[in-house]
Order: sequence, then C-alpha cells, then structure tokens
Amino acid sequence: MSTSDVSELLRADLLWGASIMLAGAPPPPGVDESLGTAVAAACSALGARVWDCRLLGEESRCLEESAIDDLVDRALGELGGIDLLVVDAAALFSSSEWRAPESRAPARDSLAVCLEASWNVTRAAVNRAFLAHDTPGRVVYLTPAPDAGAYAEAVRAGLENLARTLSIEWARFGITTVAITPGADTSAGDVAALTAYLASPAGVYFSGCLLDLRGPAGTPGAI
Repeated sequence: MSTSDVSELLRADLLWGASIMLAGAPPPPGVDESLGTAVAAACSALGARVWDCRLLGEESRCLEESAIDDLVDRALGELGGIDLLVVDAAALFSSSEWRAPESRAPARDSLAVCLEASWNVTRAAVNRAFLAHDTPGRVVYLTPAPDAGAYAEAVRAGLENLARTLSIEWARFGITTVAITPGADTSAGDVAALTAYLASPAGVYFSGCLLDLRGPAGTPGAI
C-alpha cells in the first residue's frame, strides 16, 4: 500500500482537527521515505495537523531533556495542543547508527540513543501536553523492522515493554501507548494507515499492545 491509498481505505475527514507531533530523524542515505514521513503524509491527507521534528539532525543530537522540552513547547505553540505523539524509532535507530562511525560499537550506540530519545520525548509530551492540561493523549512507537540491523530486535523489545508498562502507569490519566513493528516486507504505507487508524476515535481502544506486522515469523502471541 502506498500513502496515497490511505484516503481510499479510511474516511477522508477521519482525522479532521487532530493534532499530531511526529518525532524522528532524517532517513539514512539511499532511503527516500521513512515510516515517519509516510505517517505525516497519510495523517495530513486525512485532515490532521502534523508537526514534524527531528531529534537527530544533520549535525546534532537533540537528546537533552531541556532541548526536548523546548521541542514539545514549540509543537504546542504550533498546534495548540497534542492529541497524538508518534515516535519514529525506526528512523532514530537507523539514523543514529550511520551517524556514529567514531563509536567502537555503533550498533550498540544506536540502541542506546534510540531508546533514550524515545523515552525523553515521551516524557516531555506526556508531562507538558497531556498531564499539564489534564487531557488524555496517545503515544505510538514505530519500531525498526527485524532486518534493520544489529540490535533492531532489542529496540523492538524495549519499546514494546515501554508501551506495555506505560499503558498501566498512565491508564488513570486516559493516556494510551502502542508499539507497531513492521515486517521485512511491510510498506511504509501499511504502517501509515495503521497509525492513522490509531489516531482516529477507534484507536482509543488500543493500549499496552504490540501491533505486530511481521507475520508468522513474529513473536508468538503478539497482537
């Protein structure tokens, strides 16, 4: 499925008025479209307002808590509120890996950077956008595909555990957390359509789960 097919699959105005913050990184060399850019295009086509920020830039890493707090504040200023935070951890993982050639263990470094950035932007969005305004909210993690490189499965496991744990911790505030894992052959459009569905009113029923697109080779029992 391409991102242009999403408006045919879902109602054209499904996300009208929704505000989405997308946190990710530029795609690595040779990759035209990240999962995050596909999600942004699909959600915008369905009527959502999307604010796209990059925690990892061309020359810098925005990992300090204060810097990420500032990004969330900028998103709130642009959008007026945040209904959904989408963390493109797949892009964070791949981007941090090719940006760290000086590291003795770039793959392990990319694992740490990805998980740290994912948690920090989640913490900031929940504290500053959801809890501070006493509003419910949603968080979706886009994990790397299994063939994305060394430690890709570790990133997936870490984010799945984070989604399951936070769904319990924050349930009383009406905050939901979900992880999506693409398979090796999953298109960016498929992930975008599923994320758009989670951003819709029906998405509120999903929390603390892994939406596993890896097929029969995926983890037994995953949802």
